[in-house]
Amino acid sequence: MRLFFQWIGMIFLVIMFTCAFINDGLKSSKGTYFSNQVAVLEYHHIDPEASAYTITPEAFKQHLLALKANHYNVISMEDFIEFLDGRRSLPSDAVVLTFDDGYESFYKYAYPILKEQNMVATNFIIVNYLGTNPGIPFLNWNEIQEMKNDGFSFYSHTYNAHDFAADLNGKPVDPLTNPIYLQNRNRMETEEEYEQRVKADLVQADQIIESKLGAHDKLFCLPHGRYNEKLLELGNTAGIQYFFTGMDGLNAPGTKLVKRINAGSADVTPGKLLHKLNDETTLIGRLKITLKNYLTSQRMSE
Repeated sequence: MRLFFQWIGMIFLVIMFTCAFINDGLKSSKGTYFSNQVAVLEYHHIDPEASAYTITPEAFKQHLLALKANHYNVISMEDFIEFLDGRRSLPSDAVVLTFDDGYESFYKYAYPILKEQNMVATNFIIVNYLGTNPGIPFLNWNEIQEMKNDGFSFYSHTYNAHDFAADLNGKPVDPLTNPIYLQNRNRMETEEEYEQRVKADLVQADQIIESKLGAHDKLFCLPHGRYNEKLLELGNTAGIQYFFTGMDGLNAPGTKLVKRINAGSADVTPGKLLHKLNDETTLIGRLKITLKNYLTSQRMSE
């Protein structure tokens, strides 16, 4: 009897995976990949020399052409937020383009390519870095204002809390999720000091953006994708509406922690980008993404 049930179980698994492959094949051949959901792509830097977080201008253009050719619809961040709020419906296969950090390469390379394709994008800026050049130049407010006038949008990636700090033992820690060592006082922050510092950074970034660009939704891109419940709580008290993470997946109305798909690496060819998007809609792909997100969450909590 036991052997009988083992065989029944094996047959069930074979049938389930066969159906999954057939279903996945049908989904990829329909022409519509997903509806009532939005894919958010994540980029960082654009430069003629590619790297782990950098793609070339030509590669970026090929990404956009691949999205167009495969009937993806690039939408603005403003439309996406209205969708998350439940105030707007969107076309199928909607995609939002986001960049992190605020590098000047966004203005130099991405901006003209996007305008050529009649598309817009969002940049999450490290506010205190704007106008500086610590090796890679950052945007200045004149460039940002010019792009905003053309429909591009800009939100917070902290005022000055993007880089790692040190704890009591000199170990690098995320300053938004951990108290840090105060060298001038020769001690660790208290919990109250940590909370005041984090909230002050979040508020200051948004205040400066609003003073330069006008009223805007309060969106926050989590540095390195790291967060904990305390940071989310502090962000909520600072008025942040949505947090942009490093987790993979699509986004439906009501989502608070926005998932993103990393597209800004040198190895992400147009074909691989399309494959990543297709993975979001297939059973096998979602299983891979679930495992990836689990491993990412474990690494981020270390």
